[in-house]
Amino acid sequence: MVQSFGHPMKKTSHPSSATNDPTETLAVLGPVARSSVVDAVADRLRREILAGRLAAGSRLPSERELSLALGVNRLTLRAALARLEALGLVTTRHGSGTEISPWRERAGLEALGMVMNSLDPQEPAWLELLTSLLEIRRILAAEAVALACDRHTEADLSTMQRIADEQVARVHDPISYARGDMAFQRAMARAAGNVGIELILNSIARFPEEHPELIVSLYDRCEEAVHFYGTVMDLVRARNGEAARTAVKTALGAVDKEWLQRHGYDGRAAGQARGLDSSRGGA
Repeated sequence: MVQSFGHPMKKTSHPSSATNDPTETLAVLGPVARSSVVDAVADRLRREILAGRLAAGSRLPSERELSLALGVNRLTLRAALARLEALGLVTTRHGSGTEISPWRERAGLEALGMVMNSLDPQEPAWLELLTSLLEIRRILAAEAVALACDRHTEADLSTMQRIADEQVARVHDPISYARGDMAFQRAMARAAGNVGIELILNSIARFPEEHPELIVSLYDRCEEAVHFYGTVMDLVRARNGEAARTAVKTALGAVDKEWLQRHGYDGRAAGQARGLDSSRGGA
């Protein structure tokens, strides 16, 4: 629930300029490998959209032109575009082609990890997205704990305590530890009795499987963080929701701010990260 994050993995930098010209779009794209072709095409287009190189509101080239540029047939292209449409990244209308959607308005929370993987950690946008992720975590954790204080059952406490105890054996495996952390948060959400929190958590819970490199880079101090589970359990048992909400916000705000400073982000950048400015008293 409270986790010190590690240094982000370096990623290859990409140009940030976007294009609205279908001809320029063809120049950006190139043939993809034949293995898992639909996945490869969807991933290629998704990266270009989330990185902003295919601009929202622009129209993709025709199926014929796009399939030739990518080196795939039209059926493969249509399958890939259907996946992107399900993610809210494109809109296809019969007779008028496919248009890039404004993903901030259409995509779900799962797009956050996708966008981060499309950027270099040194880019300001990457820090902004990381800050957004940390804010979401603080909001969900604080509210889930506060609600769980009032609504938990003994069965809920037993489940959370079991997961917390198991985390001690996972401290040397970041992926396993992250999965356990998600399981603990899910148990907390169920103790809170809030289906909405559970559904939001579903998108974050997929990070260990969908973004393992990011998870490994973030969960770098599991041995130091594992004792926080006991603190959270004590807060829930005390049944003081308001005190628990404040305590979790304060603790996570301090951990997040320390992570930013510890990993090379200067004081100005850390202070500007939303919710971490001490002048605002945390998140």
